[in-house]
Amino acid sequence: MQNQVFRAQSLAHHLLPVSLILAACFLLFFRGIGGTPFYDKQEAREALVIWEIHNSGNWILPLRNEEEIPAKPPFYHWLGAVLASITGRVDELTARVPSALLGTLGVLLTYAVGAVLWGRGAGLVAALVLSTSFEWRAAREARVDMALTFVLLCSFIFFFYLYKTGGGQLKAIVLGIFLGLATLAKGPLGFVLPTFTFLTFLCCKRDLRFIKQLKPITVIFTCAVVAGSWYLLALWEGGRDFFSMVIKENLGTVVGEDAGHPHPFWWYVPFLFLGAAPWSLFFPSLAIFLYRERDKLAEKELLYFAVWASTVVIFFSVFSQKRTVYILSAYPAIALLFGAWWQRLTNQDLSTESGFLTQLAGYLNAGSFVILSALLLVQYTTQSPLSYIASHLSPKDKADLAYVAGLLMQHRMVLFIWAGVCGLGGVLSMFAIRKRAWRTFIWCAGVTMVISLTSVRIIGTDLAREYTFKPFMLKVVDIVKDAPLFFYDSEDYSVMFYAGRHIHRFDAEVTSPCYILVWQDEWESIQRKAGSAVVLLATENTDRQAPKRGRLLLVQVQNPEAFPKTDTPRRNLKSA
Repeated sequence: MQNQVFRAQSLAHHLLPVSLILAACFLLFFRGIGGTPFYDKQEAREALVIWEIHNSGNWILPLRNEEEIPAKPPFYHWLGAVLASITGRVDELTARVPSALLGTLGVLLTYAVGAVLWGRGAGLVAALVLSTSFEWRAAREARVDMALTFVLLCSFIFFFYLYKTGGGQLKAIVLGIFLGLATLAKGPLGFVLPTFTFLTFLCCKRDLRFIKQLKPITVIFTCAVVAGSWYLLALWEGGRDFFSMVIKENLGTVVGEDAGHPHPFWWYVPFLFLGAAPWSLFFPSLAIFLYRERDKLAEKELLYFAVWASTVVIFFSVFSQKRTVYILSAYPAIALLFGAWWQRLTNQDLSTESGFLTQLAGYLNAGSFVILSALLLVQYTTQSPLSYIASHLSPKDKADLAYVAGLLMQHRMVLFIWAGVCGLGGVLSMFAIRKRAWRTFIWCAGVTMVISLTSVRIIGTDLAREYTFKPFMLKVVDIVKDAPLFFYDSEDYSVMFYAGRHIHRFDAEVTSPCYILVWQDEWESIQRKAGSAVVLLATENTDRQAPKRGRLLLVQVQNPEAFPKTDTPRRNLKSA
């Protein structure tokens, strides 16, 4: 009876923070994800794989558009396909919900770890920092990154639990399952990164003997069964083309000349500050706190999370290919360190140096909200602030800025409320800093961030509607019906997705009347040779990622044999 009362009290103790976290996650990750159309190739590329699984029934190696082997393993796509099977459709909502669910579970898991180790306040602050960090926006995107991050988070936390409680055969199997799922999320990286982090931590602890308790053979065998079963089946089905894709994706583009996002070693440092904004303003204070506690990091359960965060960043810094989402798995560790430090901050005064830096960061944080409020109010009245920075931007960014300026004026009420919240939140935060009421400050800053990000995403939804080809493709589908439809040369994943059918490149084998999707620059080069071909429809917007291509046109071709042929061969089982 006493145990039941204790459990009820314990659950009630966490009910309010969990409710607040779920409310914030709903606003940040779920609200509007079904109404935001795809407008770039990344999300539509992954959604097409889900569509292929749902429509073809091939859960092992679904070929995107019947001809492309997906470059990423299928864990995320399986989640989307399961949801599509339940709902009976594949759309923006079913493609994004897996990321939103996993992002929310990641925030809840971060809260749980912080609450267990340092108290409910630390867990709540860690959850707030993680959910409102800009880079955690991956929870709203139909991409594999959040699926990988969540499984890595489970792996990192479970290893820490295993280390604190001792190894065992069953625990080794569970860890192997997590590592196998991480491998199924984005390839061998899912095994290599956590393993490297675990070994680094054990080296710092000078406790490599724990590897024996870890049952490494069991861990590796379990991981091999979970991930290797799919790789073997995919290799059986895809053969040499699948093998070449795996080698290129996991080796050639990471360290070789084919790296798609090459950057210098230090590249992640500024982008980590941007990705964790505005909380990254407190990083210097956090660093001083960790340095002063360096001899007690293990005792206060801080060492593992410091090793976890730094190892992830350093690991990816070594390789040529870099993207900000690659270090997403470091953010929960950073948030937990932040929560532990903030708990210390609210319970006692810090050193003079740290206290000064903390107050300075707090004023900068609050001041940034006040400045943003002023800019929004000026924009509300004169539409002028954004025009001052337009001259320093690229043509694509200028176009984006023009759209944003127009959308802000379409959402005048949202703009006004957003400005008011930022102004009020900034002023209250300054009063809280002056009185060193850090709990009040974190509430003011947190609420202001949630409302600001929600406002940004309201604008972002309309921005997506400006760039998407969805309305155009709905008209195309209505016109074309079951007639043959082709791309002339350059393809587009979002066009394929909204067509709801396979669209191949136009080739010499076509003999019956058909329809062809042609980019404006392609059409201008072949128009004189196109004979009686007629342009029936054109998009209202250009391609955001390649504006030089111009608008997308729907061309009706009565005599395909006389229509100019493209020199680009049709792809066959190639990596996307």
